[in-house]
Amino acid sequence: MTRLYSGAGHLIEPGKILGRGGEGAVHEIAGRPGFVAKIYHQAVGPDKALKLEGMARQAHPGLLEIAAWPVDVLRVRPDGPVQGFVMPRVNGYREIHSLYGPSHRKRSFPHADWSFLVHAARNLASAFETIHARNNVIGDVNPGNVVVSAQALVKLIDCDSFQIDTGDRLFLCDVGVPQFTAPELQDRPFHGLRRTPEHDAFGLALLCFHLLFMGRHPFAGRYRGKGDMPIERAIKEYRFAFGRQAASRLMEPPPHTLPFDALPRPVADLFERAFTASAPAPSRPTAREWLLALERLNRELRMCSRNPVHKYPAQSSACPWCALERSSGTAFFVLPQRPAPAGSATGHGDFHFDSAWGRILAVAPLPTEAMPRPAPQAEIVPTPLAEPLRRIQHENLIKAVVVAGIASIAILTRPYLIWLWLPLAFVAWSLARNGAVRREYQRRRLALLAARRELMDLRAAWQQRATDRSFVRKLHDLHVLREHYRNLSADLQRDLQRLETDRRQLQLQAFLESHFIDAAQIPGIGVTDRMALESYGIETAADVAPAAIEAVPGFGQRLGRQRAAALLSWRQALEQRFRYDPRQGADPAATADLQHQYAQQRSQIEQELLAGPDELAKIKTEILKQRAQLNIALIRQAMQEAQAQADLRVFYPGLAAFWKRRHRA
Repeated sequence: MTRLYSGAGHLIEPGKILGRGGEGAVHEIAGRPGFVAKIYHQAVGPDKALKLEGMARQAHPGLLEIAAWPVDVLRVRPDGPVQGFVMPRVNGYREIHSLYGPSHRKRSFPHADWSFLVHAARNLASAFETIHARNNVIGDVNPGNVVVSAQALVKLIDCDSFQIDTGDRLFLCDVGVPQFTAPELQDRPFHGLRRTPEHDAFGLALLCFHLLFMGRHPFAGRYRGKGDMPIERAIKEYRFAFGRQAASRLMEPPPHTLPFDALPRPVADLFERAFTASAPAPSRPTAREWLLALERLNRELRMCSRNPVHKYPAQSSACPWCALERSSGTAFFVLPQRPAPAGSATGHGDFHFDSAWGRILAVAPLPTEAMPRPAPQAEIVPTPLAEPLRRIQHENLIKAVVVAGIASIAILTRPYLIWLWLPLAFVAWSLARNGAVRREYQRRRLALLAARRELMDLRAAWQQRATDRSFVRKLHDLHVLREHYRNLSADLQRDLQRLETDRRQLQLQAFLESHFIDAAQIPGIGVTDRMALESYGIETAADVAPAAIEAVPGFGQRLGRQRAAALLSWRQALEQRFRYDPRQGADPAATADLQHQYAQQRSQIEQELLAGPDELAKIKTEILKQRAQLNIALIRQAMQEAQAQADLRVFYPGLAAFWKRRHRA
């Protein structure tokens, strides 16, 4: 095809093919470098032609900024059938899955940290908001319809499949991906299905989850019930594997994932609303809600003190990425490697190890001190009963004597009715006595119990804040750093030597890492299987191992074993294709990477050793301060407990006299 005509009848000359799909091909347009032509293999029907014409009428800068939106139709003849359309050219963008998958991201977005992913999610929400603001619906929300730039800008593609409202007619979206379809639409045919922004909201939440959780699907968790739990069924049954209701739904997150509670509560609540059964479709978060929440999250991120590429919510007490990388052995974020600058291996130029360690040892350790148990500092004077209470106490005594006397006479007179007289005497005493004295006794007893509970709290506080454990722990950590620092040079030489001796294995690893599962044709591995594998951190042939596959839902029993065998066969076939090149020395980039890592370690340890004396002194000062404060609190508590004991003994004068004699002795 050499020429087409625009809607206004102007000649359009398609250039070279930029891409080809099942529906058609995308061509350059001669003389219009900012636009491309999508030309269908077959002329479209009347309904599709009206839809494209309506979309072209809606085109304006706001839409063109976030979408490959049709701006004109293309016809075979000026008055002929529609064969395609003109849309903005999308340059320098990659599919969104290249950003959220760790292995893909290292190749396509090496500079991206978590802040970048949060910003991309924010821009994605903005794109959805722009579409919805014009009464249109995306409908077929899936990763293949979203692309991202190196600046985290987002564009929507394949817009001709959207559900479009032209004002006088609604053109439906007849396609979809079950793994990104809302629960209420599962098992329903896409053809003729009318979508709403609430259905898009489910797909938007899924894509945001993929971005924030390294490609994990929120419904691809471990199912603790019987049988397999495909993603589509989990969506239909609201089995959100990360939320607060996950356990009640017999689900739990895959291993080595960002903890759900690492998110700030406002963002976590949006995911809960989007994915749980208690939230019907109309209450799913809108694109605007996601935009505002993600903007706030990005503003509140902090940088990890140990790894500057780690960004995490400020509300977290520790960096979750450091913990994840230690447990999984996977680097989720890696800056592009560069040769270590000259002199970097020595860290701080003014650092002297012996001098720094001497200053650490100069901080005298704390003396071991058990928690004191002070005696009351003044004589304790019991609080006497008020005059009205003493009168009530005297009256109660008289009543008790009278009731006891009557009961004794009755028992002597009719001893065989003792079973009756004793309960009657108890009831009579309960009715006759005044409870004011009893209430005062209970009040004083509770005061004693409160004083003893305070002692237990103070004992726990002493163990937590006033012992020398934190000082000893910090000193131990510094000793560990000292040994690590001494061994850095030897460890670097050992690892450099390993690069030389393990060249074959490293070449094989790099070869396998270059083959991605989502780009391969593997028998029996469908879209759901690929998503489940990615949710368990299996992206490339290098990740395929029997133990790793067995942990993935759907790969354990029966047909799952066939899928697992297909994956392992795929990896084995790749290994057979691999050819080791003995002439290829150690990868210079890997050597530079290793040297840079050790330079960073050396610099970090030197910083910690230099800060060690001040941190030890600060810990020591804080412990002494806590001891002084707790000593004062213990003296006050001892006075309160002694006073409470003395106040209780007022009710037992004989016991009080015995107590005094014992203390005088």
